[in-house]
Amino acid sequence: VFYGQMDRNWGPVGVPGIPLSDYGYERQGLAFQVGTQTIHLSALATDLQDQIDSLGQTVHRYYFVHRLHARLSRRLTLAPWEGIIVAGPDRTFETRYRNPLSLGYLANTIGFGDRSNVLLGLDVHWRAFHRTVLQAQLALDDFWYDDRERNRDRWALTLSARGPLGQAMGWQVLYTQVSSLALRAFNPADNFTDGGVGVGRNFSDQDQLTVRATLPLRSTWLVSPELTVLRQGEGRINDPYPVPDSNGVLSTPALFIGVVERTYRAAVGLSGRSGPVDL
Repeated sequence: VFYGQMDRNWGPVGVPGIPLSDYGYERQGLAFQVGTQTIHLSALATDLQDQIDSLGQTVHRYYFVHRLHARLSRRLTLAPWEGIIVAGPDRTFETRYRNPLSLGYLANTIGFGDRSNVLLGLDVHWRAFHRTVLQAQLALDDFWYDDRERNRDRWALTLSARGPLGQAMGWQVLYTQVSSLALRAFNPADNFTDGGVGVGRNFSDQDQLTVRATLPLRSTWLVSPELTVLRQGEGRINDPYPVPDSNGVLSTPALFIGVVERTYRAAVGLSGRSGPVDL
């Protein structure tokens, strides 16, 4: 059981997790983990910064995220998870929104018809062959089971592969994508942000491809070259969800709104120790 402030990143190494990450300030709140190495349940409940709506009312905001980690075999691990934003001028952090054993999408969205923003996801960790590891994080944001014409499906995903290269070197290839309308809602208070910064990812309408290697140098140094290609559309995580047209149809592209900016990055990292000095 944990109460306080600590960095957490739920997702593959090398990129901010979709439901929870250390991109911004550490999340403060109450957290716990219970279970064994084979199966365990993790949860975090936290307050988010209040917002002021168009009527001048103070909107209270809360976030609850929970995950069930199940090791199905020596090679395969699955972890379904769920994140819920609860917001409103008169809202409190009701018990039914912070029940770690309940799927809030079924109980609250379908059962009570509540439109709180719910992010559903699945993490996969698979030792596919030899020492090669494949990882995936898949997320579906606020899936509407009815009124499909007024809503466009929103998603985010990360696919990663890593393994050894020769006797001592290592490699990683990572691709991640967040659709144009993911992580935001008709009401900006329901966006997956805290003080304007994402609680997991900090950008919508984006994808990224990264290739990394790790090269040991002598006995205590590591060189890490990296190549990255990043594409960013005009969709912003803090913007409200677009309004459907006069026919009730949403025509916003599922990925890459407007002009797409491309960034190409080449970098190299050096880490290690020499005597009493870490670099």
